[in-house]
Amino acid sequence: MRLSCVNIATVNQIKMKDFYSLVLNAPCYERNPYRYEINVDNVQIVITHTETKTPVNPDCCGLEFYVDDVDAEYTRLLDAGIRTENPPETLPWNCRYFAVKDPDGNNLDFVQIMDDGQQA
Repeated sequence: MRLSCVNIATVNQIKMKDFYSLVLNAPCYERNPYRYEINVDNVQIVITHTETKTPVNPDCCGLEFYVDDVDAEYTRLLDAGIRTENPPETLPWNCRYFAVKDPDGNNLDFVQIMDDGQQA
């Protein structure tokens, strides 16, 4: 079994598809006026339209993306005007990460697994 698709329903479809395309550094394709798709490592991130905004649980991770260099991703997103709550930090279980929120308030974590002996 493998994950093939994640759907994100939003009242702000254009803002969300632009945000995700920028943050994920991937093109976004309009399949119809109510569906936009971004392919990330063979998983579709789908932005769909809804009339009702659903409240976001602030304690929920949302989406987590593994990256090769979390500090480079952090710098790239800052340079693109994406705001983060905190700079990258290394966690006790040998992961380095930072988080952003999408325009609807969903959480996105960017994570780098640190090799043994690698300093953050």
